[in-house]
Amino acid sequence: MKIKLEEDFKRPWGGFIKFIDNQPCTVKILFIEKGGKLSLQFHKLREEFWYVISGKIKVSLGKSLKSLKKINLKEGENIKIQKKFLHRIEGIKNSKVLEISTGKFIENDEIRIEDKYGRKSPK
Repeated sequence: MKIKLEEDFKRPWGGFIKFIDNQPCTVKILFIEKGGKLSLQFHKLREEFWYVISGKIKVSLGKSLKSLKKINLKEGENIKIQKKFLHRIEGIKNSKVLEISTGKFIENDEIRIEDKYGRKSPK
């Protein structure tokens, strides 16, 4: 993934944070409620980058169920998720998360391992 955070706050009007430059990508803002939980899943075709806009989340991330690590992220923090890595977001507080996906984006390119809401992987 070619996401490189670039900050420039030396502008007379303030500044900016640049996430991605001249690359095909899909950008979303995820709204995660306190206690809400995305599926534990992985993607075959894409990588993801999450930047916490507001709130606080717990991220589960690892190559396998045995290697899953839990990381808390708060506003202004970020994490990269490689293809085929298991991942999940849980809302510690109501949160907004910027998600940038690179690689081939197909909305149903997720393989769900666990899901709090009983959803199955898309076909």
